[in-house]
Amino acid sequence: MAEFSSLQVTFFITSMVVLLIVIFILYKTYLASRNVEARLAEFSSLSQSNFGRKMRLIEANADEHKLNKSVLGPLARIIDEYCVMTTDSAGNITFANDKFLSLSGFSYKDLIGQHESVNHPDSAQEHEDHFMHCERALHGAWSGEICNRNRDGELYWVNMFIFPLSYITDEDEGYIYFGHDITAIKSHNNELIQAVRDKDEKINEVESMLMHSDKMASIGTISAGIAHEINTPMGFVSGNLRRNEQYLEELAKLVQEMRKRVNADQFEHLLQATTNLNTPKLDFILDDYRGLIEETDEGIARIKSIITDLKHFSHNKEEDAFEPISAGHCIDVSLNLARYTLKNKVQVNRDIADDLPPIAGSESQLSQVFMNLVVNAAQAMENERGRIDIRARQDETMCTIEVVDDGPGMTREQIDKIFEPFFTTKPAGEGTGLGLSISQDIIRRHGGELDVRSTPGEGTCFEIRLPLVNEDAIRAA
Repeated sequence: MAEFSSLQVTFFITSMVVLLIVIFILYKTYLASRNVEARLAEFSSLSQSNFGRKMRLIEANADEHKLNKSVLGPLARIIDEYCVMTTDSAGNITFANDKFLSLSGFSYKDLIGQHESVNHPDSAQEHEDHFMHCERALHGAWSGEICNRNRDGELYWVNMFIFPLSYITDEDEGYIYFGHDITAIKSHNNELIQAVRDKDEKINEVESMLMHSDKMASIGTISAGIAHEINTPMGFVSGNLRRNEQYLEELAKLVQEMRKRVNADQFEHLLQATTNLNTPKLDFILDDYRGLIEETDEGIARIKSIITDLKHFSHNKEEDAFEPISAGHCIDVSLNLARYTLKNKVQVNRDIADDLPPIAGSESQLSQVFMNLVVNAAQAMENERGRIDIRARQDETMCTIEVVDDGPGMTREQIDKIFEPFFTTKPAGEGTGLGLSISQDIIRRHGGELDVRSTPGEGTCFEIRLPLVNEDAIRAA
């Protein structure tokens, strides 16, 4: 009897547990149904679209009852997987699923009944061709990228498919949108596109600079050839000038002797009969011709100096052999070539001892370095008068040369990039950005160092350190 009672108790307890579980499930179902009804009631108060209510019913039931949306048909799967919105024929929003609301940040009250233009960005008119317009599907299905704004005004992109509701229902006239968020992909693609554009611009810039550099190299070669051709006729000019000076000296002596042998009236009559001169004009010519010859001689010497320096400067560096050279002479060559750039606006102070020990290197290449530094300093001063100090010192093994200007100076960011190929602080089209890069390369090939110190508003100092000639090595060679 006791055993039978124990079975009864167990059965009773089991029955009560099952009953409670059934009651709980029924209660949860009841609450879910009430929640579905409440959600549908809320939606119905905002939208009178039969198709929209059907979409909301499918979505609410699937959410509350945890149903497998695949059994509810293709519309349920679309609602579950895509951002979905429907409009009437005028473009007024009649439905938006939870995914669309979550992406846009709007609520039902914000969207339902509003025109689809509520999604149009206010400050991105450049994307107007990508705004939501139901008319895109006026004549059939349309697909493409749509640019929207969220509730905070930020842009987001959706890959949308739009087609008339008449394709899937007879209940309403209008359009259905469905798609997926591509904002991150779009942003990444835009970054890649911009990177490609920047790279193309850089490549075009580099190609342009290389072409300019090639042209300058060709001009240098041509200039060297022209300088060589000019040198010969300049020799004729110089020689003929010396001979003419001798002739004029003899003629001047002859005129002076004639003036001594005749009286003044007879000499004046002779001048007027044979020339258009009078005595004062003749005296002026006799005094002035020597000055003219001296000035012409100086001009010829200047041309010869430029030709010599230009030939030296344009010499093919591959043919240059390192040998003991004078740093002072290299600087003088550079200043001679840069005289036109310096003009009268820059005062150059050269502080280099005549007995400075020789350095080992290529005279033409180092002249190119010094010229680059001097010209850059002068151009940095723009239209203001300035000063460039060139000084040198040496220790047991190295020669240190400083080119110091009192120009505008450079920032830390500019200093960090100053030796990079194609970097220039000059306006576009006024510099290749190769001068300092080439100069640093030349100094390094000479076993030296090229450094820069600068402060905005306080000028710039370029310091070159080059090894002195190793006398033991020279004697051993």
